[in-house]
Amino acid sequence: NIFALHCFLRHSSNAFMNQSRIKKIFTGLTFLLACIWIILLFADPSHQLHVFFLKLDNFFADFYNTLIYIADKNPYYNELNGTCNKNYLPFSYMILYPFTLLTNYSSISLEDCWNSQIAVLSCFFFTLLSLFLLFHSLYLLCKKYKCSPIILFIIFFSSINLYALERGNEIMISAACINYFVYVKDQNEKKWYGIICLAIASVLKIFPAIFSLYYLYKKEYKTFFQYAILAFLLAFLPFLFFENGFENIGQLYENVKEQTAIYGMSFSVYRFGIIPLFLQLGKTLNIENQFILYETGKYLTYILGLLSTGLFFTTKSSLIRFGLAAMICVLVPQQAFVYNGIYIFPLLIMLLSANSKLSSIETCLTLFLFIWILLPVQLNKFTPKINNISMILMWVLFISIAIRQYLLNKKNNLNSSSKER
Repeated sequence: NIFALHCFLRHSSNAFMNQSRIKKIFTGLTFLLACIWIILLFADPSHQLHVFFLKLDNFFADFYNTLIYIADKNPYYNELNGTCNKNYLPFSYMILYPFTLLTNYSSISLEDCWNSQIAVLSCFFFTLLSLFLLFHSLYLLCKKYKCSPIILFIIFFSSINLYALERGNEIMISAACINYFVYVKDQNEKKWYGIICLAIASVLKIFPAIFSLYYLYKKEYKTFFQYAILAFLLAFLPFLFFENGFENIGQLYENVKEQTAIYGMSFSVYRFGIIPLFLQLGKTLNIENQFILYETGKYLTYILGLLSTGLFFTTKSSLIRFGLAAMICVLVPQQAFVYNGIYIFPLLIMLLSANSKLSSIETCLTLFLFIWILLPVQLNKFTPKINNISMILMWVLFISIAIRQYLLNKKNNLNSSSKER
């Protein structure tokens, strides 16, 4: 594994190296790492299972627990596992509600779900549907950007996808909707497909709403307004489907505040973002005042998030533009877990396309970080930390590239103005 990474760096150190060769080396290495993980999983499952949350001891809990919470159609006041865990907009609960009609989830526990044939079949169907949507959307992006479909094998066996797959979280559907949006966003005749997909992604996970900046970037204000209206309706009308109706809005707000306070100070290795990284370092170094590290990480995240939003409108690179928006989805939420990285899969496809338009050095650096972000092989039980650090470094890299492009464009514009005078 280390030898393979060394080979990648050695071969990609030449800035003038043919980019297609760089991409072939990356594809070969990541394919090899995926195969190594599969082999090691059978050779040493106790270690390689760390790629999953708690080594599968909390199997598909995001799916099963949600069904238990919504079975009585009163999720926001459900106190099982604390009201803090009922922090989604009602649309995400409403689309899962039909599963609760198959068995009485209100009277069973998570452990009972694991032993229920109906529950297991329900989970299997939901997972199959989520996987189909995600990989069908990624396949369409491969066609759009002329990228080899072999990358889908690499993505499937990435640490991010394996974690998301085991959780049974709706983030896979949200990510698929973003992929469909990216696929059709430049096709005027399919404008409404893009609007609907983006609105669904936004109400499922909130932060994907950042991709609506594409409409503002292209000055499509009417389309942005149509998206905003649809997202508003999907966000609030489903409250009427549940007990207490619009009164749930206030309770949802309290639940979100409670969860932010709890998860914001979490230093779990499965957390993604600057805040958990700082808290993990603080724990390792035995720093007692964790609150200072939390506040520092929080405001640094906000600064980078705002900077990314501003640079979104200045960069001329469509790849960097998408990367900046995706990094906000991945790293800004204080409740971000490993599966948040699922939003960067289209970025990899764009990068491996023939028209990525990044320099050789920028391509090498980004692909090198992608190796560590996607790495499924558990070098130790703290490999998720490596994935997170690599993701943060990629965010900083994209911001740096965008700033450099902005300053270069500004300099060129000044030179052009001087020559005209």
